[in-house]
Amino acid sequence: MSMKPNVFPVKTLQALFLACLCWLPAVVYSQGFIDRVLVVVDNVPLTLSEYRVRHRQEAVQGGRLAPFNGEVDPELLTLMIDERLQVLQAEYRGIDVTEQEVDASVELIARQNNMSSTALVSQLERDGILLQEFRASIREQQMIRKLMDAVANSRVIVSDQEIENYLNAHSELRAADESYEVSHLLIQIQDRTDDRIASERENMHLLRQRIEEGLPFDQAVREYSDSSSREDGGYLGWRRSDQLPELFLEALRDMDPETGNLSPVLESESGLHLLKLHGRGGGGALVDQQLIQHILIVPDQQNTLDEVENLASRVYDQLLAGESFEKLVRLYSMDTQSRDSGGSLGWVNPGSLVPEFEEAAKSLPIGQVSKPVRTRYGYHLIRVLDRRSTDMANEIAANKARQTIFRRKATELYLNWFQSIRQRAFIEYVGIPDATGS
Repeated sequence: MSMKPNVFPVKTLQALFLACLCWLPAVVYSQGFIDRVLVVVDNVPLTLSEYRVRHRQEAVQGGRLAPFNGEVDPELLTLMIDERLQVLQAEYRGIDVTEQEVDASVELIARQNNMSSTALVSQLERDGILLQEFRASIREQQMIRKLMDAVANSRVIVSDQEIENYLNAHSELRAADESYEVSHLLIQIQDRTDDRIASERENMHLLRQRIEEGLPFDQAVREYSDSSSREDGGYLGWRRSDQLPELFLEALRDMDPETGNLSPVLESESGLHLLKLHGRGGGGALVDQQLIQHILIVPDQQNTLDEVENLASRVYDQLLAGESFEKLVRLYSMDTQSRDSGGSLGWVNPGSLVPEFEEAAKSLPIGQVSKPVRTRYGYHLIRVLDRRSTDMANEIAANKARQTIFRRKATELYLNWFQSIRQRAFIEYVGIPDATGS
């Protein structure tokens, strides 16, 4: 069987942006099956057994392919090669996915299919699917998504002029969104078994009943909540609708601050939630902002994660010794968006930074530099220059425009970036099986 030339089809990579987490990647082979290498991708083999697993998923779930008869589909094989290259790139950058993240995705997939996690596992077993391979496929897809995020966020720049041009062409975006004054109670679920989830759900309903019977919401938060706002009684202040998860918005839209200000129990990947609505506004929202500088050091094929961590520690020592932050930004920072402005990220809104970065910044006294903070982008040295509360209503439209432009440019950039990665990659087609797969 002849293979297509080693030319990367853009439509194949675009399909990766729409790839579903819910693969079905396991199959039981006959005792006579002999595995073999189909392709070597940057010195990592891609085997016939891996292909058969993926082909079966496409046949059973996607319906695009007929059951495997020994013929290798070139388009599917190309897609698998592209995914393997992206996983390798993610590993080079130190990107990882925790077991807790995989657990949360498995639970989400179960909920999307209206079943419990236990029922999902039982269904996988009935279909001949190995749970460990199902989890492995989820982990790989999450690594690819994190890689896409890292590449886009480290390289895409949206200018003020682009935003203004977009707003001029979409004047309807200048209308202000509704805002909510809200408090939040969160119960995290560490051991996400069905029994534990059911138990915590029952406890949350009992706690909600106690609040309705007179227990102050802020007292309940301080005693039971796992959220970062616990010491403030769960008070989040005024939040615009675009600063709140859709799960919260659906509940808040049906609530009244005078007659029905307590939400039902809400459930997400992060745990169980209760909201208290204090007020509703037409767009004005005071937001606590931070003026932040940072130095970002990123791992690559020449520098391992450990080497980058050591470099970040040495830069931190130089800062403690009195070296200029702006000078070290110019020497070491790999954030192209902020490097020319002394590492400044400007005034940063809550929720616009990755959690590890945001938590470190919130805990810093003004003017003090953090120790190296690891995120999926690399290692950061962070300095908070100032804090303020400001009405952000007039910036809602600009934020929406920025996000739209960013997504378009990020997609284009990632496609071009990966095209160059693939052109430089070592890809060798080794063997194609005959119709028996032996």
